[in-house]
Amino acid sequence: MKILLLDEDKATYQVLSEVAQLSGSEIIQITDMEEAKRYVKEHNDIDGIIAEQKVSGKPTWEIIQYMKNEQGVREIPFIILTSSLTDDEKDFYQYMGVTAILEKPFNPLEVFTAVVEHLKKTKGEEYIKSKLEEEEVDKNALKKIIEKLIGFFKSLFSRK
Repeated sequence: MKILLLDEDKATYQVLSEVAQLSGSEIIQITDMEEAKRYVKEHNDIDGIIAEQKVSGKPTWEIIQYMKNEQGVREIPFIILTSSLTDDEKDFYQYMGVTAILEKPFNPLEVFTAVVEHLKKTKGEEYIKSKLEEEEVDKNALKKIIEKLIGFFKSLFSRK
């Protein structure tokens, strides 16, 4: 799967990339809203978008609105992944049609599950199977990924 990450946080990118590698997926990080719109328009192979509520000072609802008006990208799962949202902001994003709203600190598997479940509903199980590569992962690689995830979670909790 190819997933677009609209977030300036390098730690979020790193942990999502590590987990993505387990299924042969790819995370593309973009930190500029105009570049993100261009990327979405030019690449029809995006399987999901994960976004902080603001990127470089611009609200991500801009790209959600853009996607609603563009043929071929309306069905892409869109997940808001942020530190905190008010109830009004959550209501707004749900009204805008986001797939899920998840708060940081987050479980990276929950993020991927939300994307996969939405794709399963909209494109079918065979599409999911074709996108997820089952790779042989040795135990040392898996251990390193788990260690990085633990380090990531510790860093999130120490920021407060």
